[in-house]
Amino acid sequence: MSKGHNNESSSFYQAKAAPFVIEHEPAAELTSALSTPLSAKETDCLLLLITSTQFVALEHYIGRDAITYVQSVARDEGFKALPSEVLLLHRVAPLKAKRLVLAGIDDSELAKLSPEVTNALPPRLCKILKNIFKRIHSLSNNIAHISLVVDQPNTLACEWFCRAALRTFLDTTYQFEGYKTQVKADKKGNKSSVPKALTLITSRATESNSPDITDVIAQELALNEGLRLAKDLSHMPANLCTPDYLANTAHALGQAFDTIHVNTLGQSELNDLEMNGYLAVNAGSAFDASMPIIHYTGNPVTDAKPIVLIGKGVTFDSGGITLKRSPDMHHMIYDMAGAACVLGVIKTAAQLGLNLNIIGILATAENSIDGGAYRPGDIITMHAGHTVEVMSTDAEGRMLMADAISYSQQFNPHVIIDIATLTGAAITALGHHTSALFCNSPSLESALMQAGDIANDSCWPFPLWPEYQEAITSPHADMMNTGINSPGAISAGCFLSRYASNTPWAHLDVAGTAFKYGEKLSATGRPIPLLLSYLLTQQNTR
Repeated sequence: MSKGHNNESSSFYQAKAAPFVIEHEPAAELTSALSTPLSAKETDCLLLLITSTQFVALEHYIGRDAITYVQSVARDEGFKALPSEVLLLHRVAPLKAKRLVLAGIDDSELAKLSPEVTNALPPRLCKILKNIFKRIHSLSNNIAHISLVVDQPNTLACEWFCRAALRTFLDTTYQFEGYKTQVKADKKGNKSSVPKALTLITSRATESNSPDITDVIAQELALNEGLRLAKDLSHMPANLCTPDYLANTAHALGQAFDTIHVNTLGQSELNDLEMNGYLAVNAGSAFDASMPIIHYTGNPVTDAKPIVLIGKGVTFDSGGITLKRSPDMHHMIYDMAGAACVLGVIKTAAQLGLNLNIIGILATAENSIDGGAYRPGDIITMHAGHTVEVMSTDAEGRMLMADAISYSQQFNPHVIIDIATLTGAAITALGHHTSALFCNSPSLESALMQAGDIANDSCWPFPLWPEYQEAITSPHADMMNTGINSPGAISAGCFLSRYASNTPWAHLDVAGTAFKYGEKLSATGRPIPLLLSYLLTQQNTR
C-alpha cells in the first residue's frame, strides 16, 4: 500500500508481445537427397550457415539449378562466408522460399561442437549467430518466419547448435513495447517488426541417434519467458514499476501456477520482525515497506530443503541523503533488476516444472528523501542483532539484502543466492561481460561458475579474506555499511557475508551485467541463464 501516493498502475505485469512459434522439422538427411525438400520449403527466409571452405557444397542444399546463380551473385558482392558475413538473395529459382540467406560461420567454432568437447554454449558461436540474426532483421522488416538448416553430424552437437540458435534468435527479437501512443513508420511506410517464427531443420532423423530437440525448445522458450519478464520490468519507469507493482506481479505468478504461492510481509510485520535495516532504506519513500516471498514447490517432499533466491528490488535509487549526481540518476530504474531476475527465474522454473523447491524473496524499496529518511551517522540494529553505522545512505542495497538474508535462515535453506545491482566497483573490475561472485562455500562457488560457463552467462569469484573484512570495522558499531579506502564490491560482499551464518551463500553483483550502464533499454535479464543452469543441475543431483 502507498502512503497517500498516486500509484498510476495498480495492476501487475502482463506480457504484450505475441508468443513465438518454434518448430522442428527433421529431414531424412541433409545431402543432395534433400535438395528437392529444401527447394519446396515455403518460408520468408531460408537460412544456410556455411564456412568459407563449404561454399562449393551449396549444391547439396539448394540444387544444381540454383547454385550457378548464387555463386555468381556471391562473386559480384565479394561474399566469402567469413564469420557473421551475410548475403541476402530474393526469389532464387527454383526455391519456394521468398529469400535465401547465406551466412558465414567459423570452422573453429563448429569444431567446438564435437562430442568430445561440447558441454556448453560456445560464446563466439552465440555472438556470430546473434550478429547474423540482427543483420537479417536490418535487411528487411518483412521477414516473419526464418527456416534455419542445422546440419550437424552428431546428436549432441546438433542439440547444442539448436540451443545456441534459439537463445540468440529469441534474444535478438526482443522488443520493449514501451509507452508510445503512435509507432512511427520508416520511409517506405513499414513499421518495425521482428521475426516471430523459427523452424529448425535438422538432419539424420531416420537414424537411431536422431536429435530430439523437444526438450531444448521447451527449455529455451521457458527461459525466454523469464528473460522477457525480467527485461520488461527493468525497463519500466519508477512511477509505474513501484514496490507495490512488483508485489502484484509476484502474486500474479501465484495465480498462474499451482506450484507457486506468495505471501507479502507488510510494514507492520517487518516492524515486528525488527527488520530495521530493511525498513530504514524505505523510510523516505511514499510507499509502505513490503517484502514479497514467493514459494515454488516442485518437490513436495517435506524434508527437501529449498534453494533461496533473494533479489534486490530498489525501484528507484536517488541515493537518499547521500544523493547521487544528477546524470547518474536516470538509469537507477534498473536497481530492481535483481528482483526482476528472481521473478523471471521462478516463472521459468514453474513453466518447466523443475523438481525442486525454491523460495524467492523480493527485497523491495524506494530509496527516497524526506524528513523520515535515514541519515549518514545513524546506527541501526539489524534483524540478526548486529549494529551498523551508516556511512552512506547510497549503500542501501546491502542493508536490504542483509536483513533478507538473515530472515531467510528460518527456511533452513540448502543454499542462499542473492542477486543485486550492488556496486559500481563491480563494473570497474569486470565491465559488462561477467558478474562478480562472492561465496562462503567452495562447492557452491564451483557449481555457479560451471553453471555460468554452460549457459554462456559467466561469473568470476572475488575474495572475502579477513584482511578485507577490516575495512568495514566501525568505532561505534559492529560494522559500517561501507568501507574506507577499500575495494567497494569486496567490502559489500564482506558486509553481506556476515549475515549468512553457516549456510552456503553466494552473492552475485550484477551491476555490470543486468543492464549496460549509460544505455537506455539495455536490460539483459542476466543472470537468469546462469541460475537456470544451476537449478537444472541441482534437480538432477539432489
